[in-house]
Parts: sequence; C-alpha cells; structure tokens
Amino acid sequence: MAGIICQRGWTLIEMLIAMALSLLLTLLLVNSWQVNYQAFKQTSQLSELQQSGQFVLGFFQQELTNQNFWAGANPGLLPAPSAITVQGDCRSALDSGSFPKASAVFVPVLAGTVGAVHTPDCIASMHKGSGFLQLKRLAGAPLTAAQTKNNRVYLQQKGRQYQFVSQASGGAQFTYWPYLHQLFYVALQTQGQQQVPVLMRKRLVRQASGQLTMDTDSVLDGVEMLHFDVGIDSNFDGQVDYLSDMDQISADVWQQRSGQVLQLRFFVLVRSTIPDKHYTNVQQYALGQRLFQAPGDHYRRLLVSSAVTFHNY
Repeated sequence: MAGIICQRGWTLIEMLIAMALSLLLTLLLVNSWQVNYQAFKQTSQLSELQQSGQFVLGFFQQELTNQNFWAGANPGLLPAPSAITVQGDCRSALDSGSFPKASAVFVPVLAGTVGAVHTPDCIASMHKGSGFLQLKRLAGAPLTAAQTKNNRVYLQQKGRQYQFVSQASGGAQFTYWPYLHQLFYVALQTQGQQQVPVLMRKRLVRQASGQLTMDTDSVLDGVEMLHFDVGIDSNFDGQVDYLSDMDQISADVWQQRSGQVLQLRFFVLVRSTIPDKHYTNVQQYALGQRLFQAPGDHYRRLLVSSAVTFHNY
C-alpha cells in the first residue's frame, strides 16, 4: 500500500496576502523616508539661510563701521594723483572713480539700483533689480614707508598735506594710510544646472607688475537682493537729519554739497542655492521702502537688515 505524501507550503491566498502586506509595509517605509528627507532638507536650507544671514550681517557691519575715516582729511579736497591709472576703474556719472580728478567729483559713498544713471561702469554682469554699494575710505593704523606693502595704495600724509601714492618713497616725516576702494553688487553665476545669485566685490589692488586694477572676487553664494536706505546730515552738524531711499538721493548729497552720508541701513535678501520642488515661495519681502515679490518659485528666502552710523571723519 502506497504511503500518502503530504506537502506543506504557501497557498495562493496566503502568498497574495503576504505580498499585499509587504507592499503596504514598503509604501509606509518609502513615505516615512520621504517625509523625513523633506524635513531634513527644509531644516538644512533654513540652517543655511540663517548662517548666510549672520555672515552677511557681520560682513557689512564690519565694512561700514570705519566708513568716512580719512585721518582728518577732507575727501572732497584731496588732490588728484599724478601718473596713477587704474585698469577697469569704477567710474560713474557722479563719481571720479578710485581717485580724485580735476574734471569729476570724488564720492566716498555711493549706492543705487542697477541701471540708475550713476551705476558704475566697471561691471556688466550685475543682477538687475538689485542694488550696488561703493565705499572708499582709509583703513588700519598709520604706517611708515618701510612698513608699506607693494600690493596696496596709500594716502601719504605730512602734517595737513595729503597725496595718494601707489608706492611709498618718502622719509620719516611722512605717514602712510592704507586706502580702500570697494564695490559690492549681485551677479548670477552658473553652478551645475542652477543660476545662483552671488554677492560680488571689486576692490582696488596693485598687481605684481605695479599696475593698479579693480580685482573681482565672490563673497557669498545665495545673496539675491541688496537695498540701502541712507541717513543724511543736511546741515553738517554730525547728526543724521533724515533717512531716504538710495534711489531718491540727489547728486548734490552724494557729492557732499548739500549734505553728508552718515548712516546706511542695509537690507539683504538671502536665497537658498538649491530649489525644493515641495515648496513654493509667494511671500513678499519689504526691503526698506521697496517690496520684493517672490515669483512663485521653489527657493526659500530670508531677509536680514541692520544699520550702521559713521562716526569717523
């Protein structure tokens, strides 16, 4: 008599139930991963924006704190240097450029929106709609001729006499003050497949060949907009009398004929460098008197602002 063979295994119904449960578990895991990844991405971008905002606040506060320092000299009366040329100099309809000229006014502080009549001519790739800021001042402690460096420009002082020089050659009776000329603006750069707004800087340097040039470097990725409100001393008593939008300042004020710039309130709109397709930005940001409407794209943004009053003369 043949034995009965008993086979144990999965029935079709059991296999279908197991597959359904496995699929459900997989979907739950995938959904959980997506939620966690999205939360991680949001947190990372917000942290990136916070760090960028803190950096740019400290950066502009540092650059503006010593603005208007001229070691007792009147910048409007500084003589035009002889035999000094600047490659790619930043000139405009209101300003002579890096150094005073007999035919143009030397302006220590100048700001505006790209495309304004006084936009410096040294930059062709500015981000339209953003602002620019040009600063000129003396920096650091006074030096002797032996302490000067070959890559800097100096204001040479002897008593109440001042002169810009690209190379120190005087004796012990001369004092040398390092001179800074900087221009800040926003430009778009291609990084991978993304167009990233970048805070740019041009600054006056002396090359190894001895030629002066406005060198260009990037400061911070993700800076989308710059805007400035300007505090004006209208009666030259050293006190701010009124605050005005940078595009409403007259040429006479920029050129210090009917007022002096004593304060800058800066607004910086920082943007994430990578879009998040799960986020749509339709917020409106107030940069002083100007409003910026996010175009419904997928970038997170953060607006930071501060004000610096100049106490140096």
